[in-house]
Amino acid sequence: MFKILVWVYLVVLLVATIVPTNWHADISNPYDIDRLIALGIAGLLARLAYPQTPSFVCILMIGMVCGLGFARYVAIGSFGSPMHCIVAMAGALWGVALAAAFDRVRLSPLGKRAQLN
Repeated sequence: MFKILVWVYLVVLLVATIVPTNWHADISNPYDIDRLIALGIAGLLARLAYPQTPSFVCILMIGMVCGLGFARYVAIGSFGSPMHCIVAMAGALWGVALAAAFDRVRLSPLGKRAQLN
């Protein structure tokens, strides 16, 4: 189920990236929190969908950020600043790390004892 969900979510991110800028919500934040959270969720879902291949998930997320940036450039003509790319990659990889931490806690002996009780 997570595999389908992650790919649908990535397609939704792609569509949200290439729509005209006047359709985007006007969220004024100086640190791109919306981008950080959206790609963090993508990284989290990808890690949950593919838990056996963390390297693939990291490469997928970095490739997705680069692909979204290129799609935005092709569709709108605006590539954004390097900081946008850094924030997006950080969000995606933080999502991957968060899912890995959840997975570790779930599989730890303490997590197994908590599930038994």
